[in-house]
Amino acid sequence: MSISIRRASVVWLVCFGLTTLSGPAEVLRCLEPDAATGTSAAVIVDDVPLVHTAQLLPLDPHGKLVGEGDVAKQADQVLANLAQVLNFKAVESALADIIKLNVYLAEPEALPKVQRVLSRQFTGPIKPAVSFVVGALPEPGALVAMDAVAAAGRPTPPRPAKRPKDSSSPYFRAGISHATFLPAGPKLYISGMADTNDLAQATRKTLEKLVAALDHLGAGKSNIIQLKAFLQPMSQVALVRQEIVNFFNGNAPPTVFVEWISPSPNPPIEIELIANAKGDFSKEADSVTFLTPPGTTASKVFSRVARVNHGQLIYVSGLYGRQSQDAAGQIREIFHSLDGILKQGGSDFEHLVKATYYVSDNDASNKLNDIRPEFFNPNRPPAASKAKVKGVGLPGKSVTLDMIAVTK
Repeated sequence: MSISIRRASVVWLVCFGLTTLSGPAEVLRCLEPDAATGTSAAVIVDDVPLVHTAQLLPLDPHGKLVGEGDVAKQADQVLANLAQVLNFKAVESALADIIKLNVYLAEPEALPKVQRVLSRQFTGPIKPAVSFVVGALPEPGALVAMDAVAAAGRPTPPRPAKRPKDSSSPYFRAGISHATFLPAGPKLYISGMADTNDLAQATRKTLEKLVAALDHLGAGKSNIIQLKAFLQPMSQVALVRQEIVNFFNGNAPPTVFVEWISPSPNPPIEIELIANAKGDFSKEADSVTFLTPPGTTASKVFSRVARVNHGQLIYVSGLYGRQSQDAAGQIREIFHSLDGILKQGGSDFEHLVKATYYVSDNDASNKLNDIRPEFFNPNRPPAASKAKVKGVGLPGKSVTLDMIAVTK
């Protein structure tokens, strides 16, 4: 079953094989919406302007933690903060426009409580795709944080989104934008890059590598829509945040911080990004192109860059191997579930554009490396990051996949 919705200028409709009405091009379509969790297996969106937010925390307008020790209250506060960000006059979106929620939990026991909050919030026909990961959060006492992708309320929004004038706002974290528009048109997903220096220097050098890749692709700093930093220890997040702010001269794009487990001599930080691509690729035969910029090496299991040329994006919820207990069984079950979702959405494995793999132990990490080639064309793997984390959300599981695809 799928559900589609158009903007307010046309009649809303629930699609069960019915033809849609004429009207604006923007359409959101949910695959397998679940009222019990307030989520969908996937959400498909036309090539329209999108809003990417920073990672938001359960803070009040003065930056004070709300709901200490109470997951549900904190989740409500995070959603309230998201609503304010999306309702800002330069954005003009709402919670009902959210396509994808990325949820970060301090403990796995929080997951069902957050799902109940989401089920109360997303009671309409459109329910977002949602992924979960567990680890330390960038605010003492925070039990939950979120970032979101939403359909933009403006047909031709400005870019970048303006920040609130009140710099004490929890959405404005010392020079990091709370939200930025991803314009309609071509998009770049750049796999995580890393550096093995100390955390501060590694942050700077990693950003330099990413911008060098963008330069080769004809884009630059101003085209970056969102950064996601996988770092350790989370207790040093203020240092990383300041390095990012300095690199962007006080006007950094929305940024997300995820704790990963990367013991020395492995890199202390890895950063991936989303950017809007420069140029017109609407006539390209394929909806996605996989690229290897100079200074990077090709891999058979991930691409350095995936450029979406045209087509609808498919945001897939975090997937789990629910029947299997061992890592290999979980991974194969996940890929088979993903195959079914992609087929429903008009895509396939060769049109995956971005993958985030979360693993909680070395066995899951190693098995993922072994099994991916069974499903991926070595010439067309998605851009990807893999992070070892404290937990993948669902207790008893050791791996989850968070995917974005494009229609064929």
